[in-house]
Amino acid sequence: MSKPVHFLKLSAKYFLRFLEVFIGLLILYYILFIWGMIFYFGNLSNNGEISIYVRSTGVHTEICMPTTTEGENWKEFIPTGVYEDTSHTEYIAIGWGDKGFFLNTPNWGELKISTALTAVFLPSPTAMHVEYCSKPERSDVCKRVTISPRQYRKLCNYVQGCFDTKKNKVQLISGHGYGLTDNFYEAHGSYHLFRTCNVWTNNALKSASIRTSLFSPFPEGNLVHL
Repeated sequence: MSKPVHFLKLSAKYFLRFLEVFIGLLILYYILFIWGMIFYFGNLSNNGEISIYVRSTGVHTEICMPTTTEGENWKEFIPTGVYEDTSHTEYIAIGWGDKGFFLNTPNWGELKISTALTAVFLPSPTAMHVEYCSKPERSDVCKRVTISPRQYRKLCNYVQGCFDTKKNKVQLISGHGYGLTDNFYEAHGSYHLFRTCNVWTNNALKSASIRTSLFSPFPEGNLVHL
């Protein structure tokens, strides 16, 4: 057998083994997601004083909170002066995610394979996406939850703690908002396969003991128990 043929057969053999391992890991990851989605953590109450919303784009989830409540004013933490449109600021929607994906992929048509692979398989820098908006409308992809002021304080503490601040000020990533009502900010933490944008939402809900899946790398796990 010639060396080139032997090399090709050997390469094909190792590639097939790699493919088997890769597919096996994907199956295990999906099983972990299903298991994590079936079981839940926290409580669900209809008697809370503060309404928050968890909304999904189909891929990404974010938490929508009232801008001003007793003891909390988001406009002090994230000033509205850098937003071009402040006609609707009753609520603030916040999500956490891969910085490269956020900044370089305003829509799915611009998604690059390199961006997707880096986001999924390599620990990568992160950013916070913030939008001031009107009160969300309830739907299949936007769930309302009522919580106590104590729960809300815990939720706000978790979300605010994810912003990378300097001298107690959030760090704007200028020139990267998708529209007139949103902006991006520097964040703490790395994005990877087991800490996706949806896992972040999941952890934020857990921090306030709001009912949610045990593990949720996909949006469905953050909505199914609400």
